[in-house]
Amino acid sequence: MESTLIDIHKRLGAQMAQIDGISVPGKYTSIEEEYAGIRRYAGLFDLSHFGKLRVTGKDAPDLLNRISTNDLNGLRPGMGKQAFFATEKGRVVDLCTVYAQQGSLLVLTSPNNAETVRKWIEKFVISEDVKVEDVTKNFPMFFVAGSSAADFMREFAHSSYKAFLDVGKMPRFNFIRTFLGSHEVFLSRTNFVMTNGYLLLVNPEDTEGIWNSLFENAKKYGAVPAGLETFEVMRIENGLPLFPYELNEDVNPLEVNIIEAISNNKGCYVGQEVIARLQTYDKVRKRLIGLVSDSKMPRGAKVFDAKPGSDTEIGHVTSSVRSPGLNKEIALAYVAMQQVIPGSRYAVKVGGKTSEAVFSTLPFNV
Repeated sequence: MESTLIDIHKRLGAQMAQIDGISVPGKYTSIEEEYAGIRRYAGLFDLSHFGKLRVTGKDAPDLLNRISTNDLNGLRPGMGKQAFFATEKGRVVDLCTVYAQQGSLLVLTSPNNAETVRKWIEKFVISEDVKVEDVTKNFPMFFVAGSSAADFMREFAHSSYKAFLDVGKMPRFNFIRTFLGSHEVFLSRTNFVMTNGYLLLVNPEDTEGIWNSLFENAKKYGAVPAGLETFEVMRIENGLPLFPYELNEDVNPLEVNIIEAISNNKGCYVGQEVIARLQTYDKVRKRLIGLVSDSKMPRGAKVFDAKPGSDTEIGHVTSSVRSPGLNKEIALAYVAMQQVIPGSRYAVKVGGKTSEAVFSTLPFNV
């Protein structure tokens, strides 16, 4: 499967990158060209390197609900939710999307983190009927995103599910089994990098047919194939956190600030006591925010209070790129809560050089 897909991408001009043992396109043309095509219409990404776990067994739904921050009890086949997995100390293992399938659950993890999440889930399996299998390399995953992604998918996806004939109206994180041509795919609406985005999990034997079909149809409508370099731009613009940059055991879910992935009503879960105490007593120490600057802000750069005479370190940069949409340098950064104020200006220090950065809410207003 992988070698076939690599050959396809190379024939189409892609420069390949390898992540966690899986080869995916780093770029096809340039960030600027790919970005413009996505903003104009849509882009096609190969995100097969994202982690995928299949969780089976009669106790699987209850176990995942007990060890995650969101309420998964109401999930029925065709539904999905984002949820953090957190340690007993309330520290982040990963932010995942959990999809309920008939007889199993699919857990979508950050790249390079499926094995860690698998072992972490298995730690809580004692006598429960639960099996966790890493299927990352078993199923290619494509992503269609852009201003007209819904129109693109509406044109080419067809299903017998009458309620979802208009894929543009699918609830976020829900999915259907549908068809692209004669090939069956798992199609989920998501907001990875834009409001209009669709994940497609495909059977290995259908990989070449589906990608070629997407590519040929994309050319008719002005959509473009795009690589991970452009995905990184879109990811940061959208404020999407990934392991190990924004998601790691140095932060808690409240600091990541994906509030819809945390239920306040579900009762006990692993890490719940710590998270609830931080929330109740307003003890969250830092928050993930956006920074905008005319100067580069590399990962790891220190963020300081910009008030005259102050030399107080208040945070650090986790991810950064140049945004073609804003024509500025942008970054994700964890900053001390008392300094998270709209309109604030910060000093970002790289080596001996200091540059100014301005606060931005997430996602960035592109």
